[in-house]
This record gives sequence, structure tokens and C-alpha cells, in this order.
Amino acid sequence: MTTLRSRVFRAVWFAWRSSATRDSVALFGGTVLASVLANAYELGPRLFQLGREHAEIDDIIFVAFALSIGLMIYTLRRYRDLVYEVKARTIAEREARDLARHDPLTGLPNRRLFDEKLHACLSAVSDARQVAVLMLGLDGFKRIKDTHGHVAGDKALGEFANRVTGVLRADGMLARIGEDEFGIIMSDIRSLDGPTNLASRIVAAAAEAFAIEKVSAELGVGIGIAIAPSDGVNCNELVRRAVRALCRARGDGRSCVRFFEPEMDTHVERRIQIERELRSAIAADIIEPHYQPLVSLKGERIIGFEALARWKNRTLGCIPPDVFVPIAEETGLIHALGDQLFRRACFDANAWPGTFTLAFNVSPIQLRDPTLGLRILAILGETGFSPRRLELEITESAFMDNRGVAKAVIDELRQAGVRIALDDFGTGYATLSQLLSFRLDKIKIDRSFVSHLDDSADSRVIVRAILGLAQGFGLTTTAEGVEDAAQLAYLVANGCTEGQGYLFSKAVPAADIPALLHRESGRTEAA
Repeated sequence: MTTLRSRVFRAVWFAWRSSATRDSVALFGGTVLASVLANAYELGPRLFQLGREHAEIDDIIFVAFALSIGLMIYTLRRYRDLVYEVKARTIAEREARDLARHDPLTGLPNRRLFDEKLHACLSAVSDARQVAVLMLGLDGFKRIKDTHGHVAGDKALGEFANRVTGVLRADGMLARIGEDEFGIIMSDIRSLDGPTNLASRIVAAAAEAFAIEKVSAELGVGIGIAIAPSDGVNCNELVRRAVRALCRARGDGRSCVRFFEPEMDTHVERRIQIERELRSAIAADIIEPHYQPLVSLKGERIIGFEALARWKNRTLGCIPPDVFVPIAEETGLIHALGDQLFRRACFDANAWPGTFTLAFNVSPIQLRDPTLGLRILAILGETGFSPRRLELEITESAFMDNRGVAKAVIDELRQAGVRIALDDFGTGYATLSQLLSFRLDKIKIDRSFVSHLDDSADSRVIVRAILGLAQGFGLTTTAEGVEDAAQLAYLVANGCTEGQGYLFSKAVPAADIPALLHRESGRTEAA
């Protein structure tokens, strides 16, 4: 009996804890009470008379009174629950607002809160009360993430944020703007000394090694600075100009600091124009390859040509490849441009003597694409050019950016008979063991070493060492940028096999190659 009573009590208690049950009881009680009160006036005299005759009227009055007390208690409980719910909802909304304005990894304000703070600061800006915006970009973060993983990268970001917070003054705000980009707002600065000194402290703080996964890693930080009101009083404009200063800082080297300068806008506008014209040029197939001879230093005879992109725009004039190729890489246009130039080069090379090779440069961005090998082989089949006459030139950075994909692409092409040359050897960061794992056929000596053979003992030592290394591994060598007879003599004396440069010929259009070959044959016959 006791057990049954306990079960009934627990069932009633759990049912009462349900808001639906309490609402049902309240509705029923309210209905009864309302019915009683509505008929009280009409039933009053009759009840009084019946009360004399029947004692049951006391029970009715008691029930009405009990229901009134119950409804009052229930109303108080619901009020208490409502207060609790409102309080909990307010806390939840405040936490949601905080989460929406903060970076979950570092706990720093995010771009939304950064913009809100900057808008508030700019509303009070004047010549006497300036505002500085510092945009910070990490140098070396991608290498840490690729080498040690995303967890290590997250730890590096957290540690960097802590270091910057430690050197930031109390009224400054540090926010995380992008994956490896941060922003700082300095309000009410009196001179440029404030942001300059802060930038110096940040660079020094970032220079100390980061302890990550039981190893030490290094990070640099580029900083771009814009000042309101001189550089703008609009939030977006000020941030944009600080970002442009950051781009200049990163381009100038590791851990550089640059203030915004008006000519940066002109530079960016020109870049935007070049990108727009580049898209049109690729769509119209206007960019064409020119060809610089590859010369065998034994007998100084042409054995092939390297294809070099050339672009002449009606509005902008001749745009050098070191200007438009990086833009093509940044925008992803390099894949379409590379395929287009390679196809035209293969068609042109079919008109050369059958022993001549075609050297073609592959961008590091292209080599990240696992379908590159298939596309190259497809173009070779389409044009009828033999893969054994093709020599792909790849830089050290292209090898190291994505070793797995790069090695798979290179192995696929080598199996088809394509030769692989390492371009600009000695200017990258790869080790010899890493490079040799790719089974190279040729090393190209960078022109920066060749150009100083006449006046630099260090350059002569480096070139001699590269030639000795290549001979030891059975690789052919090509010296770039050969411009005078003294350089040529040194290269020949130390065993260099091939050369290219203005001493032999500049790059020429495909239509000029027959005349170039004719002049060479005339010199050979005269000799």
C-alpha cells in the first residue's frame, strides 16, 4: 500500500512539474472559479435559502475558496518561472552576442566588433585626436601549419595573440581579422611615435621562437599602418589602406613595417587594371610565347628553345612576365594561361628541327593540381609533339609546396619521356636530398650567380660547386643570363654543358626563328 502510494505521489509530482500539466490545472480552476463568480449574484439568494435547508452549501463555498487559493499559488509559481526564463534568455542572448563578436580560437574580438569599435573611434576623430589602424600579417604561419599540422598552427596563433596583447596599451584593441591576419585600433594618438613604437614592440615579440609540439618555430610579422583623419575617416577606407600598407610591407621583406602612402592606391589601381586586361587577353588568346635559344657550349650551337610569355596590351603597353604572371597565379588564371601558352608552343616547336627541345616553365601553383600531368600529355597528343623533346622547368619552391602531388605529377610525366629541369637552382630552401628524390635530368644555374662571375669570388665558388654536383650525379647544366665572353669562358672551363642569354640571342617570336637558325648555319659554314 505504501509503495503504491509513493508511486502515485511521484507520478503526480512529476506531472505537476510539467508546464503543460500546470497550465491545464490553471485553465480548469480558472474556468470553475469564473463560473462560480459569474453566477454568484444570481445564485446568492437561492444558495442562502438552500443553505438553511441543506448544509452542502458550505462545501461549495469551500471548493470555490480552495480553487481561488490554488490559482493564486499557481500564478505566483508561473511568475517565478517566467522571471527565471527571462533571466536565462537574457544571459543566453548576451553570450550569443559575445560569441558573434569574438574569435573562438584566441578569444579576441573578431572583425564585427573591430568594425564597431573603429566606427565609434572615428566618430570622435580630429586633427588633435587621431586614430591608428595597424594590420598585422604573419610570415611563416603556413609553413608551421603544413609542417606540424593545424593544431600546432592554432597554438602558434594563440601564443602570438598573447604576446601582442602583452605589449598593447590599455585603450588599444587587438582583433583577429583572418586566418593569419590581425588588426589593432589605437585611439586618441598624438603623434606617429605611438603606432611606430607599438609596431617595433610587436616585431620584437614575434621574433622570439615559438615552442610548438616540442620543437621551436619562427614567425615574422608584417605591419601596415593607416592614420585617421589623414588617410581617411571612413572605416572601410582606413582598413583598406592599412591592408595596402601591409601588402607593401610583406613585399619588402620579412617583419617589415610600412605606413600607408598615396602612391600605394595608384599601384593597386594599376594592378586591378592589369588583372582585368589579363582576363580579356587570355579569353582572346593574345598572350604569346617568344623563344630564347638554348645553346650547347660545345661548339656553341642551338639545340632548343625556352618558351617565355610575352604580352603587349594596347592600353598598358608591354607588360613584363614578372608583373602579370604573379597576378595570374594569385587569381587562379595561371592554369588557363599555362595550358594556352603550352599548346601554342607545341604547335610552334613542330616546325623546328626534330632534334630541338622545347623548354617550358611550370608555375608552383600549376604543380599543386594533380591533373596537370594528364593535361600536359593531352596537349602533347593533340599537337603531335613528342614528349621526349619536352623539358619542363620547375623551381625549388614548386617542389616543396606540395611534395606528394608534385612527385606524382613529375613521375607521371617522366614515365612518358618528359625531361625535368630544376630552374633557378640555389635560390630556394630545398635540401639536396629532397631535390634528388624527384629524379631530375638538368640543373639550371640562376642568372644572379652567372651575372657576377666577373666581379665576385663567391659567385665563382658557388657556380663551380653547382657544376661539380651536377657532374657527380650525371645531370646536365644550363647557365642562365650569359652576357659576355668572360662568363662563357669560365663556364666552359668548369664543365657547364649549356647556356642561354643575350650573348647568344634574346627571346624572339616564332616567326623569327628560321632567320635565327639561318644566321647560325651561315656562321658555322664560315667557321
